[in-house]
Amino acid sequence: MERRNIGVIDIGSNSVHLVVGEYYNNEYFQIIDDVKVNVRLSEGLSETGALQQDRMDFGLETLGMYRSMCDAYGLQKVIAVATAAIRKATNGKEYVARIKAETGFDVVVISGEREASLDYLGAINTLDVKDALLMDIGGGSVEFVLIRDRKNIEAISLPFGSFDLAERFDLEDEITHKKLNDLDKYLSKIMSENPIFSKAHGLPVIGVGGTIRNVGRIHRNIIDYPLEIPHNYRMQPGAVNRVCDMAAGMNLAERSNLKGLSKGRIDIFVGSSHALARVMKQIESPELIISNAGLRDGIIFEYFGYNQDNLVYDIFELSLVNVMLNFNVNIPHAYHVLKLTETLFEQLKPLHGITQDVRKMIKASAMLHDSGMKLQYSNHHEHSFYIILNSGIIGIGQTDLLMSAFIALNHRTNKKIKISEEYVGLLQEDERHLIDQLSLFLQISEYLDRSMDGVVKDVNCVIKDNEVQLNVLTTGHSVFDDMIISECGKKFKRVFNKTLTIKNEVVLSIR
Repeated sequence: MERRNIGVIDIGSNSVHLVVGEYYNNEYFQIIDDVKVNVRLSEGLSETGALQQDRMDFGLETLGMYRSMCDAYGLQKVIAVATAAIRKATNGKEYVARIKAETGFDVVVISGEREASLDYLGAINTLDVKDALLMDIGGGSVEFVLIRDRKNIEAISLPFGSFDLAERFDLEDEITHKKLNDLDKYLSKIMSENPIFSKAHGLPVIGVGGTIRNVGRIHRNIIDYPLEIPHNYRMQPGAVNRVCDMAAGMNLAERSNLKGLSKGRIDIFVGSSHALARVMKQIESPELIISNAGLRDGIIFEYFGYNQDNLVYDIFELSLVNVMLNFNVNIPHAYHVLKLTETLFEQLKPLHGITQDVRKMIKASAMLHDSGMKLQYSNHHEHSFYIILNSGIIGIGQTDLLMSAFIALNHRTNKKIKISEEYVGLLQEDERHLIDQLSLFLQISEYLDRSMDGVVKDVNCVIKDNEVQLNVLTTGHSVFDDMIISECGKKFKRVFNKTLTIKNEVVLSIR
């Protein structure tokens, strides 16, 4: 497949961001570079109505560096957009013209509604969520999108952001009850004037943008969460309030030492994080779902044809295939192992009794169990563990993703699984037993297709008092019976307290 590349530049109110990606077939995509500079174009904008000269110069210096990077990568396409700061500034048009003259970038200044729609495309194409209120609070504006059945029902953009709230209510350093009360009154008035909030009553909030990612990162530090995966991290309202109250109880110097809070946000975090908590309280939201994907991702999805009328149909499947392609996985073998694993799972239900939905865990572990071979064949299951956990798979919960990684890790051992100390708090005893069971099914399936030619067409499990007979239907050479019994028999006996036997049946063909 032919690889091509693309760059997206987002000139925001707080930061100027460049994402570089490679893609093939206008569908499968991977980020190969991601750089952000806190230019803070919004600094002083609310007081003067214009972009400040030093901020504009810094922005041009940053864009000049991005120009060099784009040229070095030989990018075939660069899409550059600007949001609230340039949109609101009286000298915004002049600055865009200067950018074009000095860097060659054709910057499109997008409306707040357009920004909201791109946020929506980025989030909804990467999260398995049907109904929600999306909130993206940036430096100079905040966007909301009401989502029902994955559709963009209504979108608004309000002309205040992190800088506006910090400056208007004097929230950069010491925080008082009066300042927060004044902010609450301001936010309450805005929410009462916009019907989208009453329509979103009871919905989870999808949080987009740096402020909300910082809320999640601070919380993960507080609870010593072992996974550093910002996307699809979920927080209850009490956890959100805990972070916001902690930050508001600190002055500027103290917030500079708050783990998880970016240095470029210590003076603008309190107002914007408080706005998040206030919105969740207003609509009685049960949960915050943090999205690491937003405007830039929305631009990329739209470029590939995934618009509001053509959303990604199965984000989990697309994500898995993306990783498989990036790591040169043998795709026919992976899908065949998946089929056999699913068959074993279904036919052995009387033994394992698993009632929870484990389809995604089975699929992720089966399709990516060999992904570590790209790094090194020896101990590739250990590399597969890392790849599954860190390759940005979407459409699956974080705990389920961790379990998928452990299933793949344990598909080449007879020993009872061990959980490293850092993950003990996330996986209970029943979840560890589940990993043991599913890794056994994956291990047997891997050996059934050890020749990697799909010769085993089907299996039929016969459960007896002290034995499980695995009837294997094959169209060619015999399966490696002794190898399967040798490598999987002890584990099968330990997990299910039954002896595993194998009987081959050679058939001409199976439709």
